[in-house]
Amino acid sequence: MREEFSYGTVVYSKFNNECKYLLLKREEGWLDFPKGHIEKGEDGVKAALRETCEESGVCLQPGNLVHGFYYNIDYFFTYKGTKILKHVGMYLSEVLPETTVKVSYEHRGYVWLNYQEAMEELRFGNQKGLLEYTNTYIEKLDRMRALNKEYSEIYRGRKWDLSTSFVPGEGNLNAAIFIVGQAPGRNEDIMKKPFVGRSGKLLESLITDELHMDRESLYITSVVQFFPPENRAPSDDEIALCLPYLMKQIEIVNPAIIVLLGAVAARTLVQVKSIMKEHGKLFMDKYFVTLHPAAALRNPANVEIMRSDFRALEKIVNGRQ
Repeated sequence: MREEFSYGTVVYSKFNNECKYLLLKREEGWLDFPKGHIEKGEDGVKAALRETCEESGVCLQPGNLVHGFYYNIDYFFTYKGTKILKHVGMYLSEVLPETTVKVSYEHRGYVWLNYQEAMEELRFGNQKGLLEYTNTYIEKLDRMRALNKEYSEIYRGRKWDLSTSFVPGEGNLNAAIFIVGQAPGRNEDIMKKPFVGRSGKLLESLITDELHMDRESLYITSVVQFFPPENRAPSDDEIALCLPYLMKQIEIVNPAIIVLLGAVAARTLVQVKSIMKEHGKLFMDKYFVTLHPAAALRNPANVEIMRSDFRALEKIVNGRQ
């Protein structure tokens, strides 16, 4: 059986605060998103950006894609007697309402449609599934952006011993797995990104090697999202101030499993007192406790403990699919 791979972009814009999607009118008479076949030497992102530019005239850069969003469609079709398995990977990007659209010779025109209009006009079930997933994702994205803006300014007018640089969580807002660390370190404070440096590399290897997933498919954040100077643990008062924002993040993403890295996260969310006694266990059918990567790096024997815990986590995740 032959396989083919295509990639594209769901392009949307806000017209007077109403979300509308760019759909291209194909010569065959139906609507579709900008997408097309991957070419030799390309990865998915390059193929999606090239095809989007060629088909719609909307030329984007990798940084324009919504971080954490990816949707895959698989379907079979037959061409000249050959059965083909088609894989279509879709990314997401917001553009300005005044963005110029210039369709390729393969299309008869284009339309901007809101969610309900697009659901009525799209012909195929997999297109509607993509749009439904995307619309939910954008609603979550808007909520998370508003939350992060409010959260990033909570230090104003307060006695404050943390950094004033906010480190937002990142990842897939529809993630099944939600990872919670303690707080940003110095590298995170500088780069405004959770889990970078040595701890981040270890966490990524655990995700890749033991969970057999990629970092972008999960959501990663911390109990406190401001750097405590000298890498001290956040105080109880600091945790209490930031905890409502963590709970709102969990509400938005609505994950199946929340992974608690280290003592601060475990104590805050499930009142675990001893990580070394309780690691690798699932609490309240939702919270999975393990060590923090930084602690594991200080003692190489603990790295294998974390690997074992993540293998156990993979079994739990697979058991729920």
